[in-house]
Amino acid sequence: MPIIETRNLTKQFGAGDLAVEVLKGVNLSIDAGEFVALMGPSGSGKSTLMSIIGGIEPPTSGQVFLDGIDISTLDDDARTILRRRKIGFVFQAFNLIPTLSALENVALPMELDGLPGDQAKSRAMRALERVEMQHRHHHIPSKLSGGEQQRVAIARAIAIEPVILLADEPTGNLDSRQSGRVTELLRGLASESQQTIIMVTHDAVVARTAFRLVKFRDGNIETDITRAEFESNASVFQVTAGRNPTDAA
Repeated sequence: MPIIETRNLTKQFGAGDLAVEVLKGVNLSIDAGEFVALMGPSGSGKSTLMSIIGGIEPPTSGQVFLDGIDISTLDDDARTILRRRKIGFVFQAFNLIPTLSALENVALPMELDGLPGDQAKSRAMRALERVEMQHRHHHIPSKLSGGEQQRVAIARAIAIEPVILLADEPTGNLDSRQSGRVTELLRGLASESQQTIIMVTHDAVVARTAFRLVKFRDGNIETDITRAEFESNASVFQVTAGRNPTDAA
């Protein structure tokens, strides 16, 4: 059974003459341990699909199965619990709490879910070790480079041992060197830990680190190929990178 499956998934914003159909019957299946890059121009539907898979947005119609659970039938409270316990999120903007240390940032979601503080911090430290940030565990975000902050954000996402990891433009605020470190880290999580990862990116260089590439256009899947197929025909995935480097460390 796939770890993620969408069936005839649609998403519409607005109503009547103002309605905009963002997803138009998307069917996608992802197995456990896959590292999938979603690409496509702005407005193509890739980020909306990620929001629905992550339980942030409900679909207009169709079904979304996550680890055998049809999340399209869940109410807001049930989706919140599902996000907290089964889904790890990594965002372009890091979203770390500025007054907390790296260790405290990673431990906080587990503490909010009821895990005792000492157990949460123990799991948080193990997650920081996996991203090679244990030596910086006592630093607040302002004392970390952009790449280091993103690695802490990844540690926070994987500390809950999620079914899937959703990464939305995780390298968008990084320079090329730090971008490479972050994408290789994600690839290692998929290769060595069999972590299922879905990554939205505009950057074809970043997308090449994934095992599979899915390109969206106008609310539909236009292309779904393996990395090997991509390498032999890279023109299929020509998308403007649009990177805004802020991290020189």
